[in-house]
Amino acid sequence: MGLLTDNGPPEWHPSPEELKSACRAAADHCRKKGKSITKLAMQYSLMNNEISTVLVGMTSSKQVEENVAAALELSTSGIDEELLHEVEAILEPVKNLTWPSGIQQA
Repeated sequence: MGLLTDNGPPEWHPSPEELKSACRAAADHCRKKGKSITKLAMQYSLMNNEISTVLVGMTSSKQVEENVAAALELSTSGIDEELLHEVEAILEPVKNLTWPSGIQQA
C-alpha cells in the first residue's frame, strides 16, 4: 500500500503515523545512499521464504521494467545485505505494527 516505496503511501493510508514516519525515514536513508527502498522491499519480499505470494501494484510500464530488473538482479547478484540491515534497524521500533482493516464488529 505504498509504505515502502520511494513516493510513500497515499494520504488516506490507514497505518499509524509512527509507522508512516519510520517508513519515510527508511526511504530517506536509502535515497541518501543513492538506493531505492522500492527495489529493496521488492527484493526482500521475493527472497523471503515466509512470504508465499507477492502482489505488486504498478501504474506505468517503467515501474514494470524496474520491478523486473529488481527481480533479475536479485537472482543474479542477491540483495544489498548492508542496506537491508540498515533499513531493518530503522524499522525495528515499528516491526509488526499493524492497523485495523475490514469490517469492525462493535
